Order: sequence, then C-alpha cells, then structure tokens
Amino acid sequence: MTRSTKKANCGDHIDRISDLPSNVIDGILKDLNISELVSTSILSRNWRYMWMSVPELVFRKDFFSRFEDLDDLGPEISRIITDILFLHNGPIYKFSLDIPWLSKKLTITTEYLDKWILFLSKRGIKDLQLLNNGWFFFKMPSHIFSCQELTHFILSGFNLSVPPNFCGFKKLLDLCLECNIYEFGALENLISGCPLLEKLSITLYGDLKSVCLKKAKNLIDLRIKNYHIRGVSDLIISLPKIQRLTMESYELYADMISPTQLTSLKYLKLYGLNLVKRTAVLYIVSVLKSASDLVELDIQNDGEQEPDQPEQFDLECNSCCLSQLQTVNINISDTINFKHAMSLIRFILANSSSLKTLTFKVGFCHKILDAAMLSSIPQDLLCMKRASQRVRVEFRHL
Repeated sequence: MTRSTKKANCGDHIDRISDLPSNVIDGILKDLNISELVSTSILSRNWRYMWMSVPELVFRKDFFSRFEDLDDLGPEISRIITDILFLHNGPIYKFSLDIPWLSKKLTITTEYLDKWILFLSKRGIKDLQLLNNGWFFFKMPSHIFSCQELTHFILSGFNLSVPPNFCGFKKLLDLCLECNIYEFGALENLISGCPLLEKLSITLYGDLKSVCLKKAKNLIDLRIKNYHIRGVSDLIISLPKIQRLTMESYELYADMISPTQLTSLKYLKLYGLNLVKRTAVLYIVSVLKSASDLVELDIQNDGEQEPDQPEQFDLECNSCCLSQLQTVNINISDTINFKHAMSLIRFILANSSSLKTLTFKVGFCHKILDAAMLSSIPQDLLCMKRASQRVRVEFRHL
C-alpha cells in the first residue's frame, strides 16, 4: 500500500504525522479499533480518506457499546456498518464481526449479514470472523460460500448448513467452529471441502450423531470440545499428520481417538478426563505408548468423584517408549483421590528418557488434609524410578 508523505501546511501548523514512512502509518491504522480508524479522517487533509483503504475491518464489543443506549440499536448499527463497508475503496483481507450480548434490542438481520458477506466476497476476503454472542442463532449467510479466497474462517453462534452445490474452500488453512448448530451432514461436508485445512478447532454439542474427519488429510492441529452426551465415534481416523491435539470432554476419549492414529503427535492436551477412574488412566497410557514423538503432555482433571479402585496400581513399563517427551503437566482439581494419577506419573517418569520437567498440581476442594498425607506425595514422587537424570519434578497443592 502506498501513502503520500508530503507535508501539508495548515496555517502555521505542519502535518508531521503524514511524514511518517508508509509502513509505520499502515501499522498504526492496523492496530486501531474501527471507531478510532474512521476518526483519523479529521487529522488532516491527507488523512481524510486514508481509512477507506485499510485492508482490515474489525467490529468488536467496544464498537457496539458506543450505541447501547439507542432505542433502535440493531438498525442503527447495521446502517453504520453498511456505510463503512460501502465507503471502502480497496481490498478487504480481514473482516471481524464480534456481536456482543448487550440486550434484545441488538438484532442484526440475515438480510444485512448477506449483504455484507456478498460485498466482502468481491473484495478478496481472506480472514473472516463472525461471532454471534446474542440471543439467538443466526442463519448461515449463503454468500459465505462465495468467499473462495478464504484462508482463515471463524464462525460462532450460527445455524450451519452447506448448500448442495458447495465447491469447497480450496485455500482454507484454519477453521474454527464454536457454539453452532449443525444441520445433518453439514459439518462433514464443510470439512471435506477444505483439502488444504491444517488447523481445526471445533465445539460439538447438541443433537449431533457423529462426525468423521477422515478426509481432512492435512490436519496438523486439532482442538475439540465435546459436550455431546452420547459421545462421538470415529472422529479421528487416518490423520497421520496430526502434531497438536487438544481434547476437552467429560467422557472417555476411546470412541473418539484411536491411539494408533497418533504416530506424529508432538503436543497433547486432555481436559476433563476423569483421572480417578482406572479406565481413563489405562487409556492415556495406551495413547502415550503409540505417540512415540510426543514432546509435551498436559492433563487437566475437573470435578470430585469417587475412584473405582482407590489404591495405586502398577503400569507396565515399556523400555523408554517416550524418548522425546520433555514437559508434563498434570493438574487435578477438587479431589483428594490422586492415587491413580500417581500411578500414571510413575509410568511417565520410568519411560521418558528426555524428560526435563514434570509438574503435578492437586486441588483439595477446601478439604483439610493431615500433614502425613500431604507430605507423602512429594516423598513418593522422590522415590519413583526415573529414566531421565535431569528431570525436575515439582509438586504443588491448592
């Protein structure tokens, strides 16, 4: 983007800001919120129309909050966004619309959304972020599927459907789907139409039977939150390139992840898994044994539940099967049942020849433990066999 750097005299005043290098001016404009960006038009004659060619337009909560006292909030905001878009005279590579939860007065119609997306599709939009935190789910704007230059796409608070003539997003690399309702088959059809997809973040809940990702051959970063009561089967099948996997679920992951598919995994985070259950610990061990390239492991367990077997149990060692593992964090909150977690830690320490740090955090949910029980944990950790001579083991309790 080129900018004029001539000095503009206005009486005895010199427009020094216009003398800045064009890349500095571009950086300034890029970091301003939409209200500040439009306000730059009053700085000088040279800046009057400069905001109209900025390739990134971001409408965040601070923009909407300026109008929350208006009686006719939705139509007024819709008109302003429309004016800003239609006054723009250059390419728009990024458009972010983060609709906050303000009141029932804030309603933006599908007609406006379709009009904005159609306009953006003709301006080379690459990064599209539509986040609806309002009172109801929006209908999916049909013109989204005309945005064939998309490389990054975030969608939240929508009823997602895919038209039968959908040709796919051939350039999409990063897809984030949160808090949406999915029509039957829409999710799989969307993902299968993105052959270059490398990063996927998705929230699953509601009446969703299952979803299969077997066509997402290039995925290297997958983040899944599963709030579906019945669970999701066949989620990860034949994804040999997965390097980062983050799972949040309050059910066992066995139906969702097959350990044999994680041979390239380097980072694994499991949130919500019940570590007081022996089956959960055994499943984690099966994953670790297959993830030979794993470098970092992060496990967080929420909720206070009774263990199925209160005592520790021995896990089979596998001759340093975790030769690349360097960092482990295990966090158990709201429980005093940490015996199974100790069995897991014993397995990790005995099989991780490159391990540098292992941090074990335990929350006791305001329960008072006697000194003997509390001191036994670090003593047990100290006595555990270690495959790595340089590992630092740290215990913290809340």
